[in-house]
Amino acid sequence: MMKKLIYDSALLLLGCLLWTGCNNDEDLTVYSTEGAKTELGQKIIAGSDGYVGQYFSDTTYTLTPGVKALEMEILSATGMAVKMFVLEVDLKDTHLTMKASSPKDEGKLKTKQQMTLQALAHDKQGSRVLAAVNGDFFATDGTPQGIYYRNGVCLKNTMTDNVCTFFAVTKGKKAVIGSYDEYDTYKDEIQEAVGGRVRLMTNGNVLPQTSTALEPRTAIGVTDNNVVYILVADGRNFWYSNGMRYAEMGAVMKALGAKDAINLDGGGSSTFIIRSKAGFEEGRFAIRNWPYDNGGVERAVANGLLVVTDN
Repeated sequence: MMKKLIYDSALLLLGCLLWTGCNNDEDLTVYSTEGAKTELGQKIIAGSDGYVGQYFSDTTYTLTPGVKALEMEILSATGMAVKMFVLEVDLKDTHLTMKASSPKDEGKLKTKQQMTLQALAHDKQGSRVLAAVNGDFFATDGTPQGIYYRNGVCLKNTMTDNVCTFFAVTKGKKAVIGSYDEYDTYKDEIQEAVGGRVRLMTNGNVLPQTSTALEPRTAIGVTDNNVVYILVADGRNFWYSNGMRYAEMGAVMKALGAKDAINLDGGGSSTFIIRSKAGFEEGRFAIRNWPYDNGGVERAVANGLLVVTDN
């Protein structure tokens, strides 16, 4: 009995010592948003309304003058690991434009293909693809939910409901984001367009959202001076990246300088592709994010967006 009492007392003392040691202030993890090395990373930390709780790393690389990519790892203010990817595309550059992609570059409905293959199908001299992301939500047969324009041709002019939005490049090469009710205003001027869903920003204001779900996501925003930002966040992988909420994407878009922004298709569709080789050799496109389906395997999607140069 005495031995057990001594043993129990020793365990209690050891537990108290361990608890005291683990709770010393100097042993606590210190969180900091300091240290971002890139201009885009610094903008996100400074201007996203407290979204970033802990900064880990950020890297920027230039694909061509006017096209910059950011890869950034953070812990959100709610304690979630997030890996995000950002494209900055300056459409004021005369060599750059954005195009709506399609499976096999055929411009047909009711068909699907992985974004790497859609980029390869379009890629050619005089229209070289620099980057690609997934586009609209779609039905199981590959029919997109929203409007769809390629090369000035309307492939689909209907939307499933009034939640639908769209991203378009006009015939004058102006990037615009519109809602269901704004389609008639722009329809005669659209050169390229894909549909989206939830509106994240309007006229510089981040919109309140009812859904707080964390998911892999793709979003697109435009600025007053014709710069396009595309944001992809990986998700559904706790230790690597948990995804983003609509409101969080809106906050990041505002920090980057967007005036209007919408959510594109997400989940296993979210894909962030860059050109890793200048020429037209095999393997010239690299998937930089981690598509959720089947542990990183691209999902076949109905359409997407390509960043294209005529150089």
